[in-house]
Amino acid sequence: MRVLVTGGCGFVGHHVVEGVLRATDWEVVVLDGLNYAASPHRLEDVRDWEALRRRVTLLWHDLRAPITEGLHERIGRLDYIFHLAAESHVDRSLADSIPFVESNVLGTAHLLEYVRRCQPALRLFVQFSTDEVYGPAPRGVFWREWDRLHPSNPYAGSKAGGDMLAISFAHAFGLPVIVTRTMNVFGERQHSEKFVPKTLRAILRGERVTLHATAEAVSSRCWVHARNCADALLFLTRHAEPEEIYNVVGEERTVLDLAHRISRIVRGRPLEEDEIEFLDAHTARPGHDLRYALDGTRLREMGWRPPVPLDESFDRTIRWMADPRNARWLGLDPAARLLA
Repeated sequence: MRVLVTGGCGFVGHHVVEGVLRATDWEVVVLDGLNYAASPHRLEDVRDWEALRRRVTLLWHDLRAPITEGLHERIGRLDYIFHLAAESHVDRSLADSIPFVESNVLGTAHLLEYVRRCQPALRLFVQFSTDEVYGPAPRGVFWREWDRLHPSNPYAGSKAGGDMLAISFAHAFGLPVIVTRTMNVFGERQHSEKFVPKTLRAILRGERVTLHATAEAVSSRCWVHARNCADALLFLTRHAEPEEIYNVVGEERTVLDLAHRISRIVRGRPLEEDEIEFLDAHTARPGHDLRYALDGTRLREMGWRPPVPLDESFDRTIRWMADPRNARWLGLDPAARLLA
């Protein structure tokens, strides 16, 4: 078996590559444009990488351009595609939406056209997407797979566009396409601009933790480790039906809950009031949604459960990130004095 992982040098992508290599004997082709958030060093940092890398082919390509015949020859015949390459930072999309449209819509279109022309034997194409396409979830509401889309920021809008293209190609051309939607993925080697590593770095440096919320209204998300996402994708290669959507759901926590949990892990105590800075969400971040939530019933009824519960996977991740040997992934000098 051969699987193509687009964005395989990115945060979630490299965990998917590792998950495939450990759980199967498949060959993996990684296609990555190596933008600011991607690095082959993520793969090199994986345990036993020297033994695993023999089954990996790493190719550079920016999906904003079509896949050429020469690149197709290097990719070879594929059984599966996990399409994770994307621009994914909300704040950056608010500053400039165009790179998000180019990567998440045009890039997806180029990949789908490539599959239609060059991969007639493909078994499954997974469009890896986000809960944010549904927009905010009122308290008590958990969005199901085919609920209406109402994205609140350019990042979410661009992902919704890519999802609709994927589903349209499945319907129009019979491509074996599915869409997965998940939310707030965390794990080792995550880019330091994201919430979990950013919060940990602030705590380690003795700085105030910034939350887009108020003391009375705190943002809430469903959190899932990237390795659990990889496990879900492999599960779906065996059980998914084409032209369908599947929510990959973790467990709900507020950002304040997780900030306190990080502090307890590295400091042995929760944050004090004066160690937290609440920012008005809609002033600091236009289009900010207070709560996202997905319904995971469908995948659960199919027999999938996250292999590692949230609290266990979260605590492991924070301890790994806080280890001075891994400080570079937080953008920290391992020799610097921390926990001031």
